[in-house]
Amino acid sequence: MLLANVLVMTLSGCNNPSQNGTDTDTSTGTETDGTDTDATDTNSTPSTQTDTLPTSTEPTTTETVTTTPTSTEPTTGPSTDTDTTDTDTTDTDTTGEPAIEVVRVWATANPPLLEQDRIVALTPALDAATATLTVAGDVVSIQSVAVTQQGHAIISYDAPGATGGVIIKTDLADSPVDGPLGLGDRVIRGPATGLQTPKGVEVGPNATFLVADTTAASIKIFEFAADGDIAPIVEITDLGSSEAIWDVHYIGGNTDTLYAAGTNGEVQVYEDFTNAMGQAGPDRTIVPVEGGNKVSVNLHGITVVGNNLFLSDVGDPMEATDGQLFRIEDPANAEGDVEVTQRIQGGDLGNPVDLEVGGNPSTLWVVEKSNDKLLRYRPPLLGQDFELVDSIEVIKPESVALATNNRLILTRNPTGLDGDGVLEVEVPLIGAPAITATIDRLGSITSIQSLALHSGGDGFVGFDGTPASDGAGVFSAPALAQAEDGATVDAIATRIWGSATGLVAPKGMTLNAAGDRLFVADLGDSTIKVFDAATFGDAEPLFQFAELGGGAVWDIDYDDENDRLFAAGVDGTVRVFDAALTDEGTNGPARTFTPADDQEQVIGVNLHGIQYDPISKTLILTDVGDAMSDTDGAIFLIADADTAEGNVVVAASISGDQTHLGNPVDLAFDGTHLYVAEKAQSRVLRYSDILGFTGANNVEEDAFIEVTNAESVRLEFGTP
Repeated sequence: MLLANVLVMTLSGCNNPSQNGTDTDTSTGTETDGTDTDATDTNSTPSTQTDTLPTSTEPTTTETVTTTPTSTEPTTGPSTDTDTTDTDTTDTDTTGEPAIEVVRVWATANPPLLEQDRIVALTPALDAATATLTVAGDVVSIQSVAVTQQGHAIISYDAPGATGGVIIKTDLADSPVDGPLGLGDRVIRGPATGLQTPKGVEVGPNATFLVADTTAASIKIFEFAADGDIAPIVEITDLGSSEAIWDVHYIGGNTDTLYAAGTNGEVQVYEDFTNAMGQAGPDRTIVPVEGGNKVSVNLHGITVVGNNLFLSDVGDPMEATDGQLFRIEDPANAEGDVEVTQRIQGGDLGNPVDLEVGGNPSTLWVVEKSNDKLLRYRPPLLGQDFELVDSIEVIKPESVALATNNRLILTRNPTGLDGDGVLEVEVPLIGAPAITATIDRLGSITSIQSLALHSGGDGFVGFDGTPASDGAGVFSAPALAQAEDGATVDAIATRIWGSATGLVAPKGMTLNAAGDRLFVADLGDSTIKVFDAATFGDAEPLFQFAELGGGAVWDIDYDDENDRLFAAGVDGTVRVFDAALTDEGTNGPARTFTPADDQEQVIGVNLHGIQYDPISKTLILTDVGDAMSDTDGAIFLIADADTAEGNVVVAASISGDQTHLGNPVDLAFDGTHLYVAEKAQSRVLRYSDILGFTGANNVEEDAFIEVTNAESVRLEFGTP
């Protein structure tokens, strides 16, 4: 993506990783020891502007803000002229009059996980949202699971745009523990796969697996070792009398037969499967009947155990009472209309989407999606017909597979992605089954982080990801500023992501004025990485600042005119790198300084947002304090920041019980007004005439608007 030379938005963001920089997916809006407790925040775009901005007048929206009262005056009078505070000398005329004005305020909202994350555009007066955008990751919902004899899991999923994929997670069934699934150890996806809506998966012959793709009306066969965008080795498109197949079951050995459950209520049977691979179409079709009348409607689950074929039928998927189960004897010789041996209806059977049979005594397990249950059936001691024994509550179970040691592996699929996951269910010899492990957080993106916009409206958005799926990254969002309300932003098509990037827990990021260098503060490994902003994919950084003069930094701001980089440390110190691009960080920071009060006592605790104004030489900082507290946040103004060193008495501070500062994780400055992303209070705040503040101030903001777990903030400017 080619970026314009003038950066028109300013932003800094905050992530909530665990204390070691990894994700905890708790998104409480608080942070600990400089790291956010929400794994969904990985990247905070700093409040920096690469092409600094002219002095700004009042916001372009002039309506009165009613969400909060006007703050009182600072405790001491102004000490600087706000007409000379803009951060961009190139866009300001010599009289100090503004050449451009704020058009909109942009923020990212970062509740737990990804589903509710949003990018929002707000009026400058913070009295309304003008656009709310969602983010499309690479997984929409989990589908089916199969388990190999070695304990490896094969998991199908739906993806955006009527595409899908298959995740391979090795050893999942042998050692399941709570944690993220991501994209497993390998993922098969992309145009070459032809996958559209993959449903049932099954282990096939000769180290293959099969996928029933309902929308594509085919059964695809992949090598188990396949990875990436790869075509199936065989595709079965002749489905006989069925328009689509939901699930399949393969019997190896001398039987060598594939059974396929058709959504028209018919079973397609492919024999001599290893040799023929279904290319000649089904050899037989089985139609379940009772009293000579067809009783099957919409088959989903299918398995063959011993001399019995078991089928589940969801009927009308919108109906929660019309599900059925069928048992048919001697399936090896069944053909045409076949009388069912047993038909089970009523009770909790509404949408029985999958089933398995196994164990001793023989047990029929049914995942009943519409009624949120895992059902257990067994035959009586002297009988053969299965009867309901008990059930356990599982929200929207989707698929079931047998594992070793009296265990089941389930998938669950409630509305939205955040509740999807893989569950381990222990089945004791005596007593009820119980869920013992939950493996969730699907996809390579678990949450969005910070936002940065350039003059043409193109954007960069940081995101968090799981280590198992190449970690975090940054995706581009072309024409983001032109997106209409309700639009969805594609987070997958163009991004800096992969093991070579080295990104672990990226926080603040900023661009230089030319827009060709992207600085990323990586909290996860205590570095600042610099990327070519036009190069995407699994790309290494051009270089990185490995010596930060202390611990990790959260946010950064770049001063183009002086080639100087300011970094906000989570230990409360500011690090200043002179000749940042020239020396590529090889010499470490030229100096460090720490905010102090008028008694020269250190007050910097856990710095996050940072922005430097080269005209007034003022550095503005946010400090989240104790990340677990939602009342101890602060804002600091540092004068003469270009030469500051050591303990520096702040020119002004805002903190105290009259403020709404708990976790102020990001800020943006237009030359007059300061905008703050306050995560703990779920607000974006605005302070007017911020450079007029001096001394200690315990005052309310001048305006605010609610943004759930506000993570970052940036300003969009336009020519008046």
